[in-house]
Amino acid sequence: MPIARFKDYPSDVRLKKYTNLGNNKREGLFVYGKIAYTDDNGNTTYLKDHNGRYTLDLRDAVGKFGATDGDKWLANADSRLENGDDNSGWMFVKYPLYADDETGQLESDYCEIRLPEIIYSLAECKLRQGDATTAARLLNEVRKRNYPSTSWNTALYAPEGTAVLDMKEMLNEWGREFFAEGRRRIDLIRFDKFLNAWWDKDADIDNHTLIFPLHRDILGANKHLKQNPGYDK
Repeated sequence: MPIARFKDYPSDVRLKKYTNLGNNKREGLFVYGKIAYTDDNGNTTYLKDHNGRYTLDLRDAVGKFGATDGDKWLANADSRLENGDDNSGWMFVKYPLYADDETGQLESDYCEIRLPEIIYSLAECKLRQGDATTAARLLNEVRKRNYPSTSWNTALYAPEGTAVLDMKEMLNEWGREFFAEGRRRIDLIRFDKFLNAWWDKDADIDNHTLIFPLHRDILGANKHLKQNPGYDK
């Protein structure tokens, strides 16, 4: 599902296969297909599944694909979370993977907040107020770096491009820009989508999951605390 939202704009540079270009430069956000590496003898080989039985060939689907090639699909794939294997789903590299000879190999930084989050928050406020033009211009300031200038006409939001910005697209854009940054849950709640049914999840029967349960260690530390409604005590 996340990959499909990136593919809404096929020229997105993040869709390139993650590659270390050397000189501390990289491209792409995702790892898919076969994953080549150089072994201790200097030979090019390919990463295998966790049992070492077959060469990985990652694809944007969920199923028990095993040793089938990535361009081949199962005739009756049962697409459920519990029915996948090592070939199910693209991997992603949000933060760099450092080679042994790179100066940054010991980096362990994690971005808590960055400027685009402020810009996107303001853009959403403008969109909710009915000012789609200002919202679009704010988002485009960030989005330009994700698309080659030759495709800005179709990739950017109107009036600077032809892409249409509405509330559904605003949520999709939050998902693209902040993919794997730990804020999707609060975005879905804010857009009233968190309780909805999706691919392998039925609609929630009530809204108690909008609030996290209290951990049992917290409850045990204070006898006056009560578990949040809807959770097993």
